[in-house]
Formats: sequence, C-alpha cells, structure tokens
Amino acid sequence: MNTTLHIPPQLRDADAYVLNNSAGKDSAAMLHLWATTATDAMLARTVVLHLDLGDAEWPGVPALAAQQAATYGLPVEVRRRERGGGLLDLVRDRGRWPGPSTPFCRSYLKRDVARKFYTELTGRLGVTGRPIQIVTELGLRAAESTVRSRRPTIALDRGASSGRRQVTTWLPIHQLSTDAVWKTVRASGIPPHPVYQQLDRLSCRLCPFAGRRSLVTAARMAPDTALDYALVEDEVGQPFRRDLSMAQIIEAAERGDTEPVRPLRPYGAALHTLPHRTEGCAA
Repeated sequence: MNTTLHIPPQLRDADAYVLNNSAGKDSAAMLHLWATTATDAMLARTVVLHLDLGDAEWPGVPALAAQQAATYGLPVEVRRRERGGGLLDLVRDRGRWPGPSTPFCRSYLKRDVARKFYTELTGRLGVTGRPIQIVTELGLRAAESTVRSRRPTIALDRGASSGRRQVTTWLPIHQLSTDAVWKTVRASGIPPHPVYQQLDRLSCRLCPFAGRRSLVTAARMAPDTALDYALVEDEVGQPFRRDLSMAQIIEAAERGDTEPVRPLRPYGAALHTLPHRTEGCAA
C-alpha cells in the first residue's frame, strides 16, 4: 500500500495546518499519513483540532484524539460550543431534529466552533501585512457517499476566510478506500475506539444521518442516551427522523432484532472497553 500523501505544491507553504481529528478511522489514517509524509517545517506549523461534541459524543473520544496527536508529537487543541449547549439544546430551541436538508448540528457544533478557532489562531500567529494562509485538513472520502464524492479535493473556504486570513480546505484521503484506511490505522499502531467493535463509524452516539441498523445497535450500546433522546423527542413533538422515531429504535434494540453492524474486528483489538453507564450520559 502507498503510505505517502501527495501534498499539492500550492499547499506546501501555508502558515498553519489544522488537522481536524474526530478520533475516528478516517481522521486517524489522515493524521498518520500527514505525520509520516509532511516535512519537518510543515509539521512544526501543524495543530490537531478536535471538536468536542459533548454529550452527543461517545466516551473516550477526546482522550483518544489527544493520544493520536501525541503519538506524532503534534499539539492538540480541543474546542466545543461555549454558549447555547449541545445537540439536545439545539433540538429544543428549534423544535426539530437535524435532517439531510437542515444539518444544523454540523453548523453549530462543528463549523462555527472551527471558525472561531481559526480567528484565535490568526491572532496567535501575529502575521502582519498580508492574510495568513491556513490549510484545514478533513478526513472526508469519496467512498462514504455520493455527496462527498462530488466535493473538490481543494477548495477555498470563503465563509471561514477574511481580510486577515485565507482558509483552504483540503481532503487528503478523499480517494482512499475503506480497506486502505484500516490498513493505515493498523500501521499507525494506535488501537481504534471500541465503538468499532460493533459499528462501522465513530459518529455521534445516535446520529440522525445513520442507517437504521446502526441506530438500533447504538441504542443497545448506549441505552441511557437513547432514553434521553426519546424524552426530547416527546418534548418537541417531532420524531428523531421522519421515517423513524427514537421510541421505535429503542423498541427494536430491546427486542434484539438487529445484529451488530460490525461483529468482527479484522483491524485488531480496540483501545479499551466502553464503560457501563446507568446515570445521565456524558462524553
């Protein structure tokens, strides 16, 4: 397997490289390839950014993101939405859940938080007389969906750019297959999050964009979280998804009518075991 990245010439002299790390397999593969391919000068200008999703996130994710960065000697910054609460607070405020045409969770919990960090980074670098050049790297891949397959590999983020900074989004592993991703993760030597024992993605614990099978498995793994979501579902009077309520997901999980999405672990042992939770959930 080719374990190097082709770093486009126009991206090689940026003032800062921000690697967005969710701690999932794609981010881990991207981080490994960047750390083993970039020059020392590029690595000295690199920071790993983890956007903490709070209660929506699986336990241990921020710690794993920090461990992944530390493995390569890279600094890590963890940021989360400071005002307005997390996902369930957003749902209460809007009276509905995120959907394919209105993914407001991504805007408020990820995009806006990242842009605030870019502003902080711009001030920290102290470049004068010109806009600083920031390259933000995302582990999005074409194989994940039709929408992602159509995304350009390199694009100016006009919404994040300003007179003081130019932010360019780069998708380094856009063409990498899922099999190649797992091979790269194994090569890194860092065990993946234990969620991968049963799920194929390390997204939010209960993501409205996940398939039914994944949601039922996740509800079985995190029953307290599923109950919290069901209570908010009743509170706002809107189903978790148009075609699927959280109450239905919980019922299916309790019946045990769906096998785990990923019952086998061809990539090796997980990092640790998910803690058993009997009280309110916290990431």
